[in-house]
Amino acid sequence: MSGPPTPGLDTHADGPEVRPEADRDLWTAGAPLRISLAGGGTDLPSYAHRFGGAVLAAAIDLRVTVTARRGVRPGVRACLDVCGHARAADDLVNPFARELVRRYWEGGALELVSEGDVPPGTGLGSSAAFCVALLAGLRGRMDDRVGLAEEAGAVEHVALGRPVGRQDHYLSALGGFRLLHFAHDGGVEVENVEVPEEVAGRLAGELLLFSSGVSRDAGKVLDDQHQRVVRGNEDTRNRLHEIKALVPAAVSALHRGDGSALGEVLARHWALKRGLGDGVSLPLVDLAYRDALEAGATGGKLLGAGGGGFMLVLARPEVRDPVCAALSAHGFTRQHFAFSRTGVEVSPAVGRPRPHTHRSAPG
Repeated sequence: MSGPPTPGLDTHADGPEVRPEADRDLWTAGAPLRISLAGGGTDLPSYAHRFGGAVLAAAIDLRVTVTARRGVRPGVRACLDVCGHARAADDLVNPFARELVRRYWEGGALELVSEGDVPPGTGLGSSAAFCVALLAGLRGRMDDRVGLAEEAGAVEHVALGRPVGRQDHYLSALGGFRLLHFAHDGGVEVENVEVPEEVAGRLAGELLLFSSGVSRDAGKVLDDQHQRVVRGNEDTRNRLHEIKALVPAAVSALHRGDGSALGEVLARHWALKRGLGDGVSLPLVDLAYRDALEAGATGGKLLGAGGGGFMLVLARPEVRDPVCAALSAHGFTRQHFAFSRTGVEVSPAVGRPRPHTHRSAPG
Protein backbone atom coordinates (compact mmCIF):
# COMPACT_ATOMS: atom_id res chain seq x y z
CA MET A 1 0.00 0.00 0.00
CA SER A 2 1.04 3.59 -0.48
CA GLY A 3 2.41 5.29 2.59
CA PRO A 4 1.18 8.67 3.82
CA PRO A 5 2.88 11.93 2.94
CA THR A 6 5.74 12.76 5.27
CA PRO A 7 4.62 15.32 7.87
CA GLY A 8 6.55 18.57 7.78
CA LEU A 9 7.96 18.19 4.27
CA ASP A 10 5.11 19.99 2.56
CA THR A 11 3.43 22.75 4.51
CA HIS A 12 0.15 22.03 2.71
CA ALA A 13 0.15 18.27 3.22
CA ASP A 14 -1.76 18.01 6.49
CA GLY A 15 -5.49 18.35 6.91
CA PRO A 16 -8.32 18.67 4.38
CA GLU A 17 -8.41 21.77 2.23
CA VAL A 18 -11.85 22.26 0.76
CA ARG A 19 -12.69 25.42 -1.13
CA PRO A 20 -16.13 27.00 -0.89
CA GLU A 21 -18.26 26.46 -3.97
CA ALA A 22 -17.93 30.12 -4.95
CA ASP A 23 -14.14 29.84 -5.06
CA ARG A 24 -14.34 26.90 -7.44
CA ASP A 25 -15.66 29.15 -10.20
CA LEU A 26 -12.08 30.30 -10.80
CA TRP A 27 -9.00 28.52 -9.53
CA THR A 28 -5.34 27.94 -10.32
CA ALA A 29 -3.47 24.72 -9.55
CA GLY A 30 0.28 24.22 -9.94
CA ALA A 31 2.40 21.08 -9.62
CA PRO A 32 6.19 20.67 -9.74
CA LEU A 33 8.26 18.86 -12.34
CA ARG A 34 10.89 16.37 -11.23
CA ILE A 35 14.36 15.01 -11.88
CA SER A 36 15.02 11.28 -11.50
CA LEU A 37 18.36 10.47 -9.88
CA ALA A 38 18.41 6.66 -9.88
CA GLY A 39 16.20 3.70 -10.66
CA GLY A 40 14.26 5.27 -13.52
CA GLY A 41 12.64 2.65 -15.74
CA THR A 42 12.12 0.13 -12.94
CA ASP A 43 8.81 1.85 -12.11
CA LEU A 44 7.25 0.70 -15.38
CA PRO A 45 4.56 -1.87 -14.54
CA SER A 46 6.02 -4.40 -17.01
CA TYR A 47 9.15 -4.56 -14.85
CA ALA A 48 7.88 -3.63 -11.37
CA HIS A 49 5.10 -6.22 -11.34
CA ARG A 50 7.64 -8.97 -11.97
CA PHE A 51 10.69 -7.85 -10.03
CA GLY A 52 9.72 -4.85 -7.91
CA GLY A 53 11.05 -1.38 -8.69
CA ALA A 54 12.75 1.46 -6.84
CA VAL A 55 13.27 5.09 -7.88
CA LEU A 56 14.98 8.02 -6.20
CA ALA A 57 13.72 11.35 -7.52
CA ALA A 58 13.28 14.97 -6.47
CA ALA A 59 10.76 17.68 -7.22
CA ILE A 60 12.10 20.94 -8.64
CA ASP A 61 10.79 24.50 -8.73
CA LEU A 62 9.78 24.36 -12.41
CA ARG A 63 6.03 23.81 -12.59
CA VAL A 64 2.95 23.21 -14.71
CA THR A 65 -0.04 25.42 -13.93
CA VAL A 66 -3.69 24.95 -14.84
CA THR A 67 -6.26 27.73 -14.51
CA ALA A 68 -9.99 27.01 -14.74
CA ARG A 69 -13.17 29.02 -14.98
CA ARG A 70 -16.75 27.85 -14.98
CA GLY A 71 -18.66 28.78 -18.08
CA VAL A 72 -17.45 29.61 -21.57
CA ARG A 73 -17.35 33.25 -22.54
CA PRO A 74 -18.01 34.10 -26.19
CA GLY A 75 -15.19 35.66 -28.14
CA VAL A 76 -12.36 34.13 -26.06
CA ARG A 77 -9.83 32.18 -28.12
CA ALA A 78 -9.47 28.57 -27.00
CA CYS A 79 -6.14 26.90 -26.24
CA LEU A 80 -6.66 24.35 -28.96
CA ASP A 81 -5.35 20.80 -28.37
CA VAL A 82 -4.33 21.76 -24.87
CA CYS A 83 -7.51 22.20 -22.93
CA GLY A 84 -9.81 24.79 -24.45
CA HIS A 85 -13.46 25.54 -23.94
CA ALA A 86 -15.81 22.63 -23.47
CA ARG A 87 -19.45 22.07 -22.67
CA ALA A 88 -18.83 18.33 -22.35
CA ALA A 89 -15.75 16.25 -21.56
CA ASP A 90 -15.75 14.64 -25.00
CA ASP A 91 -15.28 18.08 -26.57
CA LEU A 92 -11.76 18.33 -25.13
CA VAL A 93 -8.96 17.49 -27.54
CA ASN A 94 -6.24 17.02 -24.94
CA PRO A 95 -6.55 13.35 -23.85
CA PHE A 96 -5.42 13.95 -20.27
CA ALA A 97 -7.88 16.80 -19.76
CA ARG A 98 -10.66 14.83 -21.44
CA GLU A 99 -10.28 11.83 -19.13
CA LEU A 100 -9.96 13.88 -15.96
CA VAL A 101 -12.91 16.13 -16.75
CA ARG A 102 -14.97 13.11 -17.72
CA ARG A 103 -14.29 11.50 -14.34
CA TYR A 104 -14.21 14.42 -11.91
CA TRP A 105 -16.10 17.42 -13.28
CA GLU A 106 -19.70 17.69 -12.13
CA GLY A 107 -20.90 19.17 -15.40
CA GLY A 108 -21.41 22.53 -17.05
CA ALA A 109 -19.30 24.61 -19.39
CA LEU A 110 -15.64 24.88 -18.48
CA GLU A 111 -12.70 26.99 -19.65
CA LEU A 112 -9.18 25.64 -19.03
CA VAL A 113 -5.77 27.14 -19.69
CA SER A 114 -2.44 25.40 -19.09
CA GLU A 115 1.09 26.81 -18.99
CA GLY A 116 4.45 25.35 -18.09
CA ASP A 117 7.97 26.51 -17.31
CA VAL A 118 9.44 24.14 -19.92
CA PRO A 119 8.09 22.63 -23.15
CA PRO A 120 6.29 19.29 -22.89
CA GLY A 121 7.91 16.05 -23.96
CA THR A 122 11.30 16.87 -22.41
CA GLY A 123 11.70 14.27 -19.65
CA LEU A 124 10.71 16.27 -16.58
CA GLY A 125 7.28 14.71 -16.06
CA SER A 126 5.12 17.47 -17.53
CA SER A 127 2.16 15.26 -18.39
CA ALA A 128 2.03 13.94 -14.82
CA ALA A 129 2.30 17.45 -13.38
CA PHE A 130 -0.55 18.54 -15.65
CA CYS A 131 -2.72 15.62 -14.55
CA VAL A 132 -1.99 16.16 -10.86
CA ALA A 133 -2.64 19.90 -11.05
CA LEU A 134 -5.88 19.54 -13.00
CA LEU A 135 -7.15 16.75 -10.76
CA ALA A 136 -6.35 18.71 -7.59
CA GLY A 137 -8.25 21.68 -8.96
CA LEU A 138 -11.25 19.64 -10.03
CA ARG A 139 -11.43 17.82 -6.69
CA GLY A 140 -10.93 21.00 -4.71
CA ARG A 141 -9.17 19.26 -1.83
CA MET A 142 -5.73 17.84 -1.05
CA ASP A 143 -6.15 15.91 2.18
CA ASP A 144 -4.84 12.69 0.53
CA ARG A 145 -1.92 13.54 -1.72
CA VAL A 146 -0.83 9.94 -2.24
CA GLY A 147 -4.36 9.12 -3.38
CA LEU A 148 -4.23 12.14 -5.68
CA ALA A 149 -1.03 10.79 -7.27
CA GLU A 150 -2.59 7.35 -7.72
CA GLU A 151 -5.75 8.72 -9.30
CA ALA A 152 -3.82 10.96 -11.67
CA GLY A 153 -1.52 8.06 -12.58
CA ALA A 154 -4.48 5.83 -13.36
CA VAL A 155 -5.52 8.26 -16.10
CA GLU A 156 -2.23 7.72 -17.95
CA HIS A 157 -1.68 4.04 -17.16
CA VAL A 158 -5.22 2.65 -17.30
CA ALA A 159 -7.57 5.02 -19.12
CA LEU A 160 -5.04 6.06 -21.79
CA GLY A 161 -2.95 2.88 -21.72
CA ARG A 162 0.40 4.68 -21.82
CA PRO A 163 3.38 2.43 -20.88
CA VAL A 164 5.00 5.13 -18.76
CA GLY A 165 6.52 5.00 -15.28
CA ARG A 166 4.69 5.84 -12.09
CA GLN A 167 7.20 8.02 -10.24
CA ASP A 168 6.18 11.35 -11.78
CA HIS A 169 2.72 11.66 -10.25
CA TYR A 170 4.01 11.10 -6.70
CA LEU A 171 6.71 13.77 -7.05
CA SER A 172 4.22 16.26 -8.47
CA ALA A 173 1.72 15.60 -5.71
CA LEU A 174 4.14 15.43 -2.76
CA GLY A 175 7.25 17.43 -3.69
CA GLY A 176 10.57 16.94 -1.91
CA PHE A 177 13.12 14.14 -2.25
CA ARG A 178 11.36 10.77 -2.45
CA LEU A 179 12.38 7.14 -2.54
CA LEU A 180 9.58 5.15 -4.14
CA HIS A 181 9.26 1.37 -3.83
CA PHE A 182 7.07 -0.32 -6.44
CA ALA A 183 5.73 -3.68 -5.28
CA HIS A 184 4.86 -6.73 -7.35
CA ASP A 185 1.17 -6.29 -6.54
CA GLY A 186 1.09 -2.70 -7.81
CA GLY A 187 1.38 -1.03 -4.40
CA VAL A 188 3.71 1.92 -3.92
CA GLU A 189 5.56 2.77 -0.71
CA VAL A 190 6.58 6.42 -0.46
CA GLU A 191 9.63 7.21 1.65
CA ASN A 192 10.87 10.70 2.41
CA VAL A 193 14.63 11.22 1.96
CA GLU A 194 15.96 13.77 4.43
CA VAL A 195 18.32 16.21 2.70
CA PRO A 196 19.41 19.30 4.67
CA GLU A 197 18.76 22.64 2.97
CA GLU A 198 22.48 23.41 2.76
CA VAL A 199 23.15 20.11 1.00
CA ALA A 200 20.18 20.53 -1.35
CA GLY A 201 21.34 24.02 -2.31
CA ARG A 202 24.90 22.89 -2.96
CA LEU A 203 23.80 19.88 -5.03
CA ALA A 204 21.45 22.07 -7.07
CA GLY A 205 24.50 24.13 -7.97
CA GLU A 206 26.48 21.05 -9.04
CA LEU A 207 23.62 19.39 -10.91
CA LEU A 208 23.29 21.24 -14.21
CA LEU A 209 20.13 20.90 -16.29
CA PHE A 210 20.37 21.36 -20.06
CA SER A 211 17.72 21.24 -22.78
CA SER A 212 18.76 19.36 -25.91
CA GLY A 213 16.07 21.19 -27.87
CA VAL A 214 14.53 17.86 -28.91
CA SER A 215 11.07 16.87 -27.64
CA ARG A 216 9.47 13.44 -27.87
CA ASP A 217 6.51 11.38 -26.65
CA ALA A 218 7.65 9.38 -23.60
CA GLY A 219 5.04 6.71 -24.27
CA LYS A 220 6.51 5.92 -27.67
CA VAL A 221 10.10 5.81 -26.41
CA LEU A 222 9.22 3.62 -23.43
CA ASP A 223 7.12 1.20 -25.46
CA ASP A 224 10.31 -0.40 -26.83
CA GLN A 225 11.57 -1.09 -23.29
CA HIS A 226 8.11 -2.33 -22.30
CA GLN A 227 7.98 -4.78 -25.19
CA ARG A 228 11.49 -6.06 -24.47
CA VAL A 229 10.62 -6.77 -20.84
CA VAL A 230 7.36 -8.46 -21.80
CA ARG A 231 9.21 -10.68 -24.30
CA GLY A 232 11.74 -11.63 -21.62
CA ASN A 233 14.77 -9.98 -23.19
CA GLU A 234 17.63 -10.94 -20.88
CA ASP A 235 19.86 -7.93 -21.61
CA THR A 236 17.05 -5.45 -20.91
CA ARG A 237 16.09 -7.25 -17.71
CA ASN A 238 19.68 -7.30 -16.44
CA ARG A 239 20.19 -3.63 -17.24
CA LEU A 240 17.08 -2.74 -15.24
CA HIS A 241 18.24 -4.93 -12.36
CA GLU A 242 21.51 -3.02 -12.23
CA ILE A 243 19.76 0.35 -12.57
CA LYS A 244 17.64 -0.56 -9.54
CA ALA A 245 20.77 -1.62 -7.64
CA LEU A 246 22.15 1.94 -8.07
CA VAL A 247 19.41 3.42 -5.86
CA PRO A 248 21.02 2.75 -2.44
CA ALA A 249 24.29 4.34 -3.60
CA ALA A 250 22.39 7.42 -4.80
CA VAL A 251 20.50 7.71 -1.49
CA SER A 252 23.77 7.41 0.42
CA ALA A 253 25.35 10.13 -1.75
CA LEU A 254 22.41 12.44 -0.99
CA HIS A 255 22.68 11.84 2.74
CA ARG A 256 26.42 12.60 2.65
CA GLY A 257 26.06 15.49 0.22
CA ASP A 258 28.63 13.77 -1.99
CA GLY A 259 28.16 15.25 -5.45
CA SER A 260 30.99 13.27 -7.02
CA ALA A 261 29.49 9.97 -5.88
CA LEU A 262 26.09 11.03 -7.22
CA GLY A 263 27.70 11.95 -10.55
CA GLU A 264 29.22 8.47 -10.77
CA VAL A 265 25.76 6.97 -10.23
CA LEU A 266 24.38 9.13 -13.04
CA ALA A 267 27.19 8.04 -15.35
CA ARG A 268 26.60 4.35 -14.70
CA HIS A 269 22.84 4.79 -14.97
CA TRP A 270 23.23 6.40 -18.40
CA ALA A 271 25.61 3.68 -19.62
CA LEU A 272 22.94 1.11 -18.73
CA LYS A 273 19.95 3.13 -19.88
CA ARG A 274 21.33 3.75 -23.38
CA GLY A 275 20.92 0.03 -24.11
CA LEU A 276 17.26 -0.17 -23.05
CA GLY A 277 15.93 0.82 -26.47
CA ASP A 278 16.95 2.03 -29.89
CA GLY A 279 15.51 5.51 -29.36
CA VAL A 280 16.88 6.25 -25.88
CA SER A 281 19.88 8.27 -27.10
CA LEU A 282 20.70 10.31 -30.19
CA PRO A 283 24.00 11.04 -32.00
CA LEU A 284 23.73 14.70 -30.93
CA VAL A 285 23.34 13.64 -27.29
CA ASP A 286 26.23 11.19 -27.44
CA LEU A 287 28.59 13.84 -28.81
CA ALA A 288 27.49 16.48 -26.32
CA TYR A 289 27.81 14.08 -23.39
CA ARG A 290 31.29 13.00 -24.51
CA ASP A 291 32.46 16.60 -24.65
CA ALA A 292 30.90 17.37 -21.25
CA LEU A 293 32.89 14.50 -19.70
CA GLU A 294 36.08 15.69 -21.39
CA ALA A 295 35.42 19.15 -19.95
CA GLY A 296 35.32 17.70 -16.43
CA ALA A 297 31.74 16.54 -15.76
CA THR A 298 31.56 13.57 -13.39
CA GLY A 299 28.54 12.03 -15.09
CA GLY A 300 25.05 12.65 -16.37
CA LYS A 301 22.06 11.22 -18.19
CA LEU A 302 18.99 12.12 -20.19
CA LEU A 303 15.97 12.46 -17.94
CA GLY A 304 12.71 10.62 -18.36
CA ALA A 305 12.40 8.17 -21.22
CA GLY A 306 15.31 9.60 -23.18
CA GLY A 307 15.19 10.27 -26.90
CA GLY A 308 15.93 13.96 -26.34
CA GLY A 309 14.58 16.34 -23.74
CA PHE A 310 16.68 17.44 -20.78
CA MET A 311 20.11 16.19 -19.77
CA LEU A 312 21.19 16.29 -16.12
CA VAL A 313 24.95 16.64 -15.63
CA LEU A 314 27.01 16.70 -12.43
CA ALA A 315 29.89 19.18 -12.55
CA ARG A 316 31.97 20.40 -9.63
CA PRO A 317 32.15 24.22 -9.28
CA GLU A 318 35.71 24.40 -10.64
CA VAL A 319 34.68 22.79 -13.97
CA ARG A 320 31.17 24.24 -14.28
CA ASP A 321 32.08 26.88 -16.85
CA PRO A 322 33.94 24.58 -19.27
CA VAL A 323 31.17 21.95 -18.98
CA CYS A 324 28.52 24.56 -19.75
CA ALA A 325 30.60 25.80 -22.70
CA ALA A 326 30.98 22.25 -24.05
CA LEU A 327 27.24 21.59 -23.99
CA SER A 328 26.40 25.05 -25.29
CA ALA A 329 28.63 24.37 -28.32
CA HIS A 330 26.20 21.57 -29.26
CA GLY A 331 23.18 23.85 -28.95
CA PHE A 332 22.20 22.73 -25.45
CA THR A 333 20.62 25.44 -23.28
CA ARG A 334 21.02 25.55 -19.52
CA GLN A 335 17.85 25.68 -17.42
CA HIS A 336 18.44 26.89 -13.86
CA PHE A 337 16.44 25.18 -11.13
CA ALA A 338 16.22 24.61 -7.38
CA PHE A 339 14.81 21.67 -5.47
CA SER A 340 11.23 22.08 -4.28
CA ARG A 341 9.78 20.91 -0.97
CA THR A 342 6.31 21.91 -2.17
CA GLY A 343 4.00 19.60 -4.05
CA VAL A 344 0.77 20.51 -5.82
CA GLU A 345 -1.01 23.66 -4.66
CA VAL A 346 -4.48 25.01 -5.46
CA SER A 347 -5.67 28.56 -4.90
CA PRO A 348 -8.42 30.90 -6.13
CA ALA A 349 -7.17 32.69 -9.24
CA VAL A 350 -7.21 36.43 -9.74
CA GLY A 351 -8.38 37.73 -13.10
CA ARG A 352 -8.96 35.69 -16.23
CA PRO A 353 -6.80 32.72 -17.25
CA ARG A 354 -3.65 33.74 -19.11
CA PRO A 355 -2.60 32.26 -22.44
CA HIS A 356 -0.38 29.23 -22.00
CA THR A 357 3.40 29.50 -22.30
CA HIS A 358 4.06 25.90 -23.28
CA ARG A 359 1.33 23.52 -24.28
CA SER A 360 0.85 20.67 -21.85
CA ALA A 361 1.04 17.45 -23.86
CA PRO A 362 2.26 13.88 -23.40
CA GLY A 363 5.75 14.09 -21.92
